[in-house]
Order: sequence, then structure tokens, then C-alpha cells
Amino acid sequence: MYMNNLKTLRIENNLLQNDLAKLLKISQNGYSQYENSQRNIPINILKTLAKHYNTSIDYLVGITNNKRPYKKSIIKNEFKDINRLKEIREDRDLTQIEIAKLLNMSRAGYSLYEININEIPVKNLIKLAVFYNLSIDYILYLTDQRTAHDKITKEEIT
Repeated sequence: MYMNNLKTLRIENNLLQNDLAKLLKISQNGYSQYENSQRNIPINILKTLAKHYNTSIDYLVGITNNKRPYKKSIIKNEFKDINRLKEIREDRDLTQIEIAKLLNMSRAGYSLYEININEIPVKNLIKLAVFYNLSIDYILYLTDQRTAHDKITKEEIT
């Protein structure tokens, strides 16, 4: 399982779990489960926390040790929760079946991530970021910077 930096950031900013729970409009227990990697963190929560702490999602989930945020994407999306999964997969000349196998899921299930019907779980987003050697922030159209700062190795993440 990946290591997240939520607790580190909270402590560095002299915040309580309850402070962040209020910001996110969730219970303190719910936030605690995110912080302790007991519950999948929704992408919208990660986006809010990255903005709040002025950092990247890559740093929040522990695939880089660099806190510095990426430069914002110049691409403006008319859709709120769009991702680059299809574009990235096609650029690499891969099929949905190949990516679904990597994620240990069905092709139909994976295709729902590409068309934004289902939100991709963070653990799968991390696997894809590592597999493609791209930043999560890039995959989610938050930046145009393709690779993470000081990317952590696959072995360090798993």
C-alpha cells in the first residue's frame, strides 16, 4: 500500500484532524481513515487538500517527496472530472484489456474510468502513474508537467 503524507502536512500546519474534516465537510473519523490509509480518498478530496496545502496530489499520496506544487495546466476543461487515461493509453499503443490486466480488473470496468463514469480509486491511479511514469496531477489535467518531481521507485511504493 502507498504511504500518504496527510498526517505529516497536518502536523506541520498545526492542524487537528477535526479542522480538516470541517474543511472537507466530512466526519473526523472519516478524515482519520484517509490519513491512516484505511479508506480510499476520493479524487475531489485530494484536489481540495492539494490546493489547501499548496502541493501536488503526487506528494499527498507519496509518489514524490517534493512538496512543491506543479505549474497549473493551461488546458481548460469544460468537464469537472475529466482525466487523460484514454489519451495516455492510446499514445502508448495499449489496449484497455492490457491496462485492465495491470489493474487486475475487467476491461469493461476499466473503460468506465476512461469515460469518467466511475472514479478511479487512488490505488489504481498510483499504479497507472508508476506504470506510465507520469504524475497523477498530469493524468487528472491539473498540470501539463508529465513526470513527478523526484519520482519514488515502484519498489518504494508497493
